[in-house]
Amino acid sequence: MDTVQGKRARTAGAALGAVVALAAIAVDCLADLNGDVRYALGGLETAGRGGVSIWDIFVSRPLAYKLFMAALDQGRMLIVGRSPSNAANLVLRLETYVLVIAVIALLFVGVRRLAGPRAAAGIAGGTGLILLIAPPWHFLEPDWVGALAAVLTVAAACAPRRRWVGALLAGPAAMLVVAVKASTFPIALIALLVIFVFDRRRAAWTALSAVLWVAVWYVLTKHYQPWEWTWLSDLANLVHSKPQGIHIADLRKLRFAIGDASVLSPVLVVAPAAAVAVVRRETGRRRWVGLAIAVVAGGLSLAPAYGQAEWFNYHFTSTVVLAAAVWGAAFALCPGFRLPLAAATVLVSAVSLVLLSRPADWRLAHAGPVVWAYQLTALALAVAAWFLAGRFSAGPAWFALPWFAGVVALCVALLPPVLPTFPYAFSSYDYTIEVGRSSNAALIDLSKRLGPDTPVLYLTYGTFNYGMGNPTTCRYPSPLWIQRGAVVPRLRSRPSYADNLRCLTQDQNAKYLIIHNGWFYLQWSTRQVRTLLDERFDCSPAAQIPAPAPLTVCPARG
Repeated sequence: MDTVQGKRARTAGAALGAVVALAAIAVDCLADLNGDVRYALGGLETAGRGGVSIWDIFVSRPLAYKLFMAALDQGRMLIVGRSPSNAANLVLRLETYVLVIAVIALLFVGVRRLAGPRAAAGIAGGTGLILLIAPPWHFLEPDWVGALAAVLTVAAACAPRRRWVGALLAGPAAMLVVAVKASTFPIALIALLVIFVFDRRRAAWTALSAVLWVAVWYVLTKHYQPWEWTWLSDLANLVHSKPQGIHIADLRKLRFAIGDASVLSPVLVVAPAAAVAVVRRETGRRRWVGLAIAVVAGGLSLAPAYGQAEWFNYHFTSTVVLAAAVWGAAFALCPGFRLPLAAATVLVSAVSLVLLSRPADWRLAHAGPVVWAYQLTALALAVAAWFLAGRFSAGPAWFALPWFAGVVALCVALLPPVLPTFPYAFSSYDYTIEVGRSSNAALIDLSKRLGPDTPVLYLTYGTFNYGMGNPTTCRYPSPLWIQRGAVVPRLRSRPSYADNLRCLTQDQNAKYLIIHNGWFYLQWSTRQVRTLLDERFDCSPAAQIPAPAPLTVCPARG
């Protein structure tokens, strides 16, 4: 009878865990794609419809990322067409989920081969949940794609029995980590560190393969896509007028930014304690080596955010993914630590839910104390785990919670950033933007009135391109260089600015000019830009086409 009841309890627990995970994923699916993703898709779609090759389109993203997003978008258009609807967003998500599940399945196989089924279940489970229930501002950002490629690197390196086969398969994946965004290079090093923990020789062969593949990628893009490197150089100059160094002021900003991210993603608060619990399983020299690896991996996960120094929440994507993987490893490998880990996770998550529900003004006013409180809590939990993890392992049997409890606890920790009406950030950049559904109806209507196939010239952020869908023959569908050149004079001497300017002199097909007021400041542009636009388009109040705010639509002259 006990055996039957035990089986029933395990079945019920597994069902509960599955239901909670699926419910959390379903809630995440309700969110609109974030503005950066719609920017990229809008640029690729509208310039592509205008006849511009994807190899020539500029959308502030590297070629590898553009190819990845274009492939997903082509699949979406085959199923639901070009309309930027909630259904289209859902299809894009489902396509990506299929890819994530495939990568996680391979990760499970690889970790099981080298570390056993328990470690595989915990690490693959935690990693899979954070990739599937990703904060909307993380999902499909280059940093998120880089993290996914890093997981694929670990999976591909560990899955084959022969080390050289794993290295051959993992090398291209590691190259993708770098290719989707140069600043995600440290994430590839994290992947190599993880492989090193499982198998040193496998890590060495993978590192060699990765270096060779990155070299090949560099040579090919340098020769066949030189504009990719011109754009990268100019983008670096746009963000920093001089190379980024180590500065106390920036380190303080980093501390605040990761603390702010911890409110949104509570798993960051408990991850240090989880890492300590895993490290404490070892003894002697191995324990200190493990601690050093954990510290280095954590530091590398913060490097992309520090290097870019813009402190956007999605720059911490790799940190959140690493935290979830470590959380899963601790739950799997430290049974006695499961109850304290799950309890702390749920408690911190509950606090985050309360704090994130507060008005934006309140969050901004109380950001300092809240961030300090979260960081001190993370430190206290890590110190407690160092001294008490061993005692927990010898604690009562009921401390070893069943697996489904871990799934539920981690899903609760991943909910705060995905709940409808909750903010993109606690108090940092975009803290006033809320998670919501697609709102492109007015832009779709404008496109219909102009004619959906009518070519236009966009002076807009790419989200408006995505909403309208009208083709453009300009390879800068969202004219970043002309827009930023209006307020940052040094950019006018960059090659990208001169190339972007050609859209105003050589593109004679546009029937309308679409101006995004509040993003493109026409009055601050150079006299040359204003003159070229005035010669081609009539922006007098009487001529303007009615359009939803913040757009101004001007017809072509003649």
